[in-house]
Formats: sequence, C-alpha cells, structure tokens
Amino acid sequence: MIAGVHTTEVIVMSALTYLPRATALIVGTGLMGQHMARNVSEWLDLEKLVLADHAEQINVGGEGMALADFAAEVADSRAGATEVVAETLDVTSEAEVRSLFERHPGVGYLMHTAGISPQPLTPPEALTREDVIGACEVNLWGAHNVLKQGIVTGGFAPRTRGVIILSTSATVGSEGRASAAYEESKGGLMNLLTLQGRYFAEEHGLILNGLAPSPLRGPMAAQNPVSAGRLQAVEDVMPLGGLTDPSHIAGATMFFWANECWCVGEVLTTDGGYTKHKPIYGGLE
Repeated sequence: MIAGVHTTEVIVMSALTYLPRATALIVGTGLMGQHMARNVSEWLDLEKLVLADHAEQINVGGEGMALADFAAEVADSRAGATEVVAETLDVTSEAEVRSLFERHPGVGYLMHTAGISPQPLTPPEALTREDVIGACEVNLWGAHNVLKQGIVTGGFAPRTRGVIILSTSATVGSEGRASAAYEESKGGLMNLLTLQGRYFAEEHGLILNGLAPSPLRGPMAAQNPVSAGRLQAVEDVMPLGGLTDPSHIAGATMFFWANECWCVGEVLTTDGGYTKHKPIYGGLE
C-alpha cells in the first residue's frame, strides 16, 4: 500500500480496445513471456498465439518443462478458443526467423523479451570479446532480425503493435550495475527503437515501443549470490514497495498494444520509481 492511499476493492474498467481474433507472437518465454502467454489470449481474444524460445525445455516456477507442454497447458486454459503453437527459435538466425514468419503470417501483436546477460556485475575490462559480441548478437541483432524478417516476409499484419523489453534492470543509461555487456547491447537496442521508431511506423506500419523494467525475481536476476543480493537491495529501496513483477510488465504491454496508444518509439521505464532522482531536503552533511 502506498502511504496515504487506502483501497478496499478493485474496480475493473477499460477504455482500451484491440483487434479481434488477432495473432500474437511472444519471443522469449521467461517470467514475463509466461505471464503474458497465460493471460493474453483471454485479454485479446486471440485466434493464434505463437510462443518462441531458444530452448525446448524452459524454466516454469523453478522446474523444467517442455515448451510444447507449456503451450498445450495455455491452449487447454482457453478450451480451444485460441490456437497456441510452440516454436524453438534461434533469434540470431535469419533463416530460422524468416521461416517462423512464413509459417505464422499476419502477426498483429509482438512481445520480444529474448536476451542474455553474460557475466553480471563484472567490470568492463574483465569481459571477453565473446561476452560483449555474444550479448550484442542475441540482444541487439536478435531483436533487429525479428523486425527485419517480419518486414521482408510480410509477416506483420498492417499496423502491427510491438513491444520490445530493453532491460530486466532498468539500468540502461541510468545505473550501470548489471552486466556491462548486457547494457551495451541493450543501449543499442534502445537507439534502434527511439531513432528508427518513426521510420518503422511510416514505412512499414510497424508501431514499436519498448519497456525497461527493474529486476524481477527470476533466473536471470538471481543467477548467482552477488546478483541475488543486489535484487534484495533493489527491493529494499523500491519507492512503491516490492519488486517489479510480470503483472506490471503485462499492464504496460497492454497499454502499448491498445488502439488508443499514441506512442511511437517510446521506452517506458517500469520500475516502481527505482531509477528516478531522489530529492534531498535539508542541510547537507
């Protein structure tokens, strides 16, 4: 609860509208991708949902699960109202991504969360060429490749709305305490969105925006004791209390996906105020 704000009930009210019976593509089925997959078919009344990940086995609630089984579970929850397809995908491969769009044309909604974070909390001078180039290949080229292949194959429906997750630390350009390789690659991706967003909209009818969340409690942010400790440190000073969770990401995504969203090439920091300036009043020590 935020200080001074008292709530006793949740009022559900929406002024947002979406395309009926559309196809959505989620690239990356980590915490954020899984939450969207479980809910978006109902929120959007989707005709088809494509779940793409680099691995056939994904981590669901701390346990290994076949991507195909997860997709089947999502489909069962919709009682056949939505076709749910699992696809293993190397986002760095032009041939694989092109083939994906050829099998599943007419994508109306895109959520791209795929990314790697090599050597977290490691000084830049300690990183190898493989660390940096590998992060750029997956995080920057991988997203670029998805956009490219969707355009050249005609795989995107007219006025497709896409959301690309820039960071699971909200630190790109503001903090710099995660993986230097990760943030360097994500900084390039931020420039792709903000500097090319108008071009994508005008030339290809592709309406792109991005999200930069603060750390979530999941495999990427807690992959070793040091980063797990940092996760707790973030939670301890979060202005809105607690950590960012997948529901916050989903809410921001649904805003960007809405017909009423009038944003192009924007990156929304979704971090509970964590990276915002902290005013200091009174005398200086």
